[in-house]
Amino acid sequence: MKLFTPFAAALVAIITLASVAAAQTASRTLDGLPNYDNGGAPAARIDTLTVTLDPASGQIHGPRGTNVGWGFSITWQSNAGDKLAFTGSRLLGETSALTTGYKDYIGILSGKTNGITSAGETWTRAFVSNRGGLGAVPIRSTALPGSGYVGQLLLTFNVYDSRGPDLGETLGTFEMLLNVSVLVDPEPPADQTITFGAIADKTYGGAPFSVTPTASSGLPVTLISLNPEVCTVASNTVTIVGAGTCTLLASQEGDTQYNPAPLVTQTFEVAKAAATVTISGALTQTYDGSPRSLSSQPQPGGLNVRVLYSGDVTPPTNPGLYFVRALIDDSNYTGFATAEFTIRDTRPPQLTTFSQWLNGKFSLVDLSNPALVAGSSDPDSDSFPNSVEYAMGFHPNSPATAAERNALPRLSATSIDTTLSFSIPDQAGSDVTFVVEASRDMSSNGWQEISRRVGNGSWTGTANVFTGSPQDSRIPILITEPGLSLQGRRFYRVRVIVE
Repeated sequence: MKLFTPFAAALVAIITLASVAAAQTASRTLDGLPNYDNGGAPAARIDTLTVTLDPASGQIHGPRGTNVGWGFSITWQSNAGDKLAFTGSRLLGETSALTTGYKDYIGILSGKTNGITSAGETWTRAFVSNRGGLGAVPIRSTALPGSGYVGQLLLTFNVYDSRGPDLGETLGTFEMLLNVSVLVDPEPPADQTITFGAIADKTYGGAPFSVTPTASSGLPVTLISLNPEVCTVASNTVTIVGAGTCTLLASQEGDTQYNPAPLVTQTFEVAKAAATVTISGALTQTYDGSPRSLSSQPQPGGLNVRVLYSGDVTPPTNPGLYFVRALIDDSNYTGFATAEFTIRDTRPPQLTTFSQWLNGKFSLVDLSNPALVAGSSDPDSDSFPNSVEYAMGFHPNSPATAAERNALPRLSATSIDTTLSFSIPDQAGSDVTFVVEASRDMSSNGWQEISRRVGNGSWTGTANVFTGSPQDSRIPILITEPGLSLQGRRFYRVRVIVE
């Protein structure tokens, strides 16, 4: 037995949402539907449909030449277990200027695997734009960026009876009208690049020069110096202000049509400018016990000059030969000059004999004791007899100090030669002879003389002898043997002869 007669025309209920900015959710309980057989007396149908548009505002957007669309979710509640079908959607309004046509997605929606929603149950199914949703709007590739469409989206649903002998019979049609809009996105900014050629190294004092970094967009490029203490830049003209490393940074921040360009840098070196320095003053001066120095004049004027005397910044006092080097000491200029500087000692030599030395070092009582004042005696027990103490300038009545022991002969070797170094008094006794000997085996007859000096005379012999400038009344001595093979052992000794 049927509970109602099929409609001659579909029952239509329309809900319109007034504002596109409001949440696009419509809910309606269908009325005017026939009662259903609940196994007893006929009962009223309570069928409620809620539709929520995605996005809720109804507004979608996209770049031209792409598809955009809406989705929706529904909540369907039927106490009679009725079925619901989404039968169609249609976009209302003039869209030809924006789209090439609206494509509809249609499908039957059911809540349970058997197509029946139990009485009092709620069923929700969501559809996502362009993936089984309401439809797709193809935005024309010729659409004007920033343009748009405002219209309405009409959704149509059918309700079917799922109970009793009327199973599957259409009970009515339910339509919803939703406000929607489509906006065409502005064209995305294009990428751009900067071309900035390498810069050759410069020299301080050089003329300003121009650089021309360019952007592929044709937009102006901004140029700054990351080292303003070395170079500055204004209107693409670079001015050198100091020596060092200069890095220039080129940038283009973009506009509505172009993205900012990647930063580009170019680095170049600024060398110091050449300067000259003149050493003036007497290159030969006389010892008088006070420091002796030379003058220097730089060009350009006003530059700082550092003068070294054999590597020392302190002007020398003692007699000797000094190698002078005048250096330009400036952050932007470089240059130097050299000279040989001599301090002569015009004092008469203070020649001393061993007996005179003894009289100055020992008391009258000690002088009467041959065991104390003989040349081979060692009254201070420091392993150096009086003859050695006299020749080397040591004190006979007190053990040798650390400084005195540093004056003793010592060897140093390189891959080229072996050097014997020691120091002697700058004024040796006239009766002192220094003899340098070498041996392979230290046997008694294996020692060979390689160099000799008598009193304050010159060194003679087969060895190379280098005499340094006097320091603290002592003269440093370096002795090497020319052509010496380093194969095997080599021994050296310095003998002192007092006559």
